[in-house]
Amino acid sequence: MEFSFVVGGKEEKLSAEEKEGLWLATIGESTFEAEVVAIGPNAFRIVCAGKSFVTYVAENEGKYHVSVGGRQYSIARASGAAKHKSAVGGALTGEEIVAAPMPGVIVKVAVTEGEVVKADAVLVVVESMKMENNIRAQGEARVKRVHVKPGDSVNFGSPLVELEPVSK
Repeated sequence: MEFSFVVGGKEEKLSAEEKEGLWLATIGESTFEAEVVAIGPNAFRIVCAGKSFVTYVAENEGKYHVSVGGRQYSIARASGAAKHKSAVGGALTGEEIVAAPMPGVIVKVAVTEGEVVKADAVLVVVESMKMENNIRAQGEARVKRVHVKPGDSVNFGSPLVELEPVSK
């Protein structure tokens, strides 16, 4: 499988294949070997280089939405992969709806409408499987609309926060 994604304003290519129960992933010139174990619907434990990560993955509108450690990534297949509206660490270049990467309950909303947030700022905290997950901004943006409040239950893909470029 081949995918492309944008990190820090740079498009990267990812290829992955399963081989003898392990996954081999290549990003640029680097190849990684990982053990991937399903631990729930759309939830996986990935062990790579002696480190363990809980990862949530779901497919929506032809893109894979991945949450690792509270950071969200959108990954599209390389053939016809769309550029993302924001890149990790960069400024937002178009409107974006930050969606729930997993089902859960909103514990905290850390932003208000009209607020300008920096890259990596916590927007919302979602509790899922007894773990709190910080949902962060991928780039600098203004909060256009907040769709949730503490105590709300959300499903995968539920809109949490709408962001827009700061220049708007």
